[in-house]
Amino acid sequence: MSEEFIGNYKILKKIGAGGMAKVYLAVHKDVPNLRVVLKILSDSRLVERFKQEADKLALLDGNPHICQIKHFFNIGDDFAIAMEYIDGATLEDIIKTRERLPVDESIKIIGDILNILGFAHQKKIFHRDIKPGNIMLDKSGLVKIIDFGIAKAESDPNLTLAGTACGTPAYMAPEQFTPTERVDYALVDVYAVATTLYFMLTGELPFKGDNEFALRDAKLFNKPEKLSKLNPALPRELDVIILKALEKNPEDRYASCSEMLQALQPFIKKIRSPSITADAVLQETRPAVTRKKRRLMPFVIGGLAIVIIAALAYKIFFTGEREETPVIIPKTVGLTSPIPLSPPTGTVVENAIPSFVWEKSALPGAVYNLQYDRDSAFSNAVNVTYITDSLYTPIEPLAEGLYFWRVQTEDTAGNQSDYCRLQTFTVAPAEIVIPRGILEIKVTPAGDIYVDNQLKGRDKTNLELSLDTGRHKIRVANQKSVEKSFDRDIDLTENARLAENFKFTFPSLENIVKVKIGTRLNDVSLRNATIEIDGDEHDLKTPSTYEFSPGQHTVKAYITLQDGTFLEKDTTLIIDNHTEKLFIDFYR
Repeated sequence: MSEEFIGNYKILKKIGAGGMAKVYLAVHKDVPNLRVVLKILSDSRLVERFKQEADKLALLDGNPHICQIKHFFNIGDDFAIAMEYIDGATLEDIIKTRERLPVDESIKIIGDILNILGFAHQKKIFHRDIKPGNIMLDKSGLVKIIDFGIAKAESDPNLTLAGTACGTPAYMAPEQFTPTERVDYALVDVYAVATTLYFMLTGELPFKGDNEFALRDAKLFNKPEKLSKLNPALPRELDVIILKALEKNPEDRYASCSEMLQALQPFIKKIRSPSITADAVLQETRPAVTRKKRRLMPFVIGGLAIVIIAALAYKIFFTGEREETPVIIPKTVGLTSPIPLSPPTGTVVENAIPSFVWEKSALPGAVYNLQYDRDSAFSNAVNVTYITDSLYTPIEPLAEGLYFWRVQTEDTAGNQSDYCRLQTFTVAPAEIVIPRGILEIKVTPAGDIYVDNQLKGRDKTNLELSLDTGRHKIRVANQKSVEKSFDRDIDLTENARLAENFKFTFPSLENIVKVKIGTRLNDVSLRNATIEIDGDEHDLKTPSTYEFSPGQHTVKAYITLQDGTFLEKDTTLIIDNHTEKLFIDFYR
């Protein structure tokens, strides 16, 4: 693989890199207008999964709403897929620009997404990572789903081990965090679509958490805020639909994308605007005064035309003078707006010094004028003029956030073309590298594992975690054991691998002592007191027979008398093989 070409494709720009692949913007060397997104496998161990992605996309080929495969091939040891280049913006960038979208636009987009997923589900293919960043709108307003990199087919071999989560935590269904072979991924996609719609309408996610474990617990135990509370303009009927699709139990959600689409039909029928386009989104961000001027322009031009015609009429009929036929000077041949190449609209630039690239004009001696700004009106734009090449790289890094850019051609006579269509890109925040280490916890025979008071695994024998460096508190519990739990503090250093072992012991069944426990008040037998033994509450009431292992046990008894008096007693019992009956005495 050379730095300039991969197979028959010329690399224009690296777009990004993920867990499976590096991604480039490229053009075919023999067909310069054929732009593609080129995905190159970055880990040879994932060749099989990468081929599965290519195969799944081929199965879905022909649907205009799914990013199409153009070519896939091997280059030496590397495996590549050439995919359709979509000239547009991701839904994530659109929401960032406008904070939240109106109901009509949101329902139109989500309706298309549900139709697309319904088509894929019929082919037994499930996306598993639906989110605004994987949904694009092209310049014509067509909705497209991208990145089937972790999609799962019903006939897949077990490429993802049971218990291994995949997806984006903020959009994952609760069952997706600890998946089993019984997970219905059609309902996982329904949950992600509902989360996406919630975010489009409110600008907020239904669940929040500092990490994936906190997010999982929030989704398991909390209810999302009603949308109409976050955005009072929203109809309450949408609360019912979206919250149903966000139910933590899969069986309580809509049974399919088609069923959710049917629930949204009353809103879909009311939609007046046929589509939303990426250009319309950018238009929405321009200042109102610009749009107002644009609306007034026809009237201004018309008024000027009337004044000019009146002046000419006066000159002809009252002075007898006639104007000579004006000489029409043709525009300079080839003075057209440049075609922008990189960074394309919707790109997330990880390097804070992006390169601006456009197609070079055929006009001899032409130069280019570039503008880029955080404001779509370019009120504080950086202006770079008289660029002789079709590429410009800023000297200083750009701050993180959304940017707009455009470029125009200028000929040797100083004539300027219109600017090219408006482009956007986002500079990603600088990556903060936090030193981490690996902690491995082994439990014999098994136990519930807590790290820093958060449950990391239930009834586990082995668990490996990547944690920030520093001190961590470990607690391992098994209520059936003699020890009940172990608590331990550990210090984890950078890149270290630390192993901690815990072993529980259990009383032998042959060494269990059955003891009758009773309660008394002022030496008078008392019934129906509740007993806790070693912190474990029992359902039986006194007097009753309990099983003990020989040794020391902490016992707590409490009761509410008929007159409303509450009595409580803590005591320590010593049990041996000869103990048969014991009393806990209350006094008042």
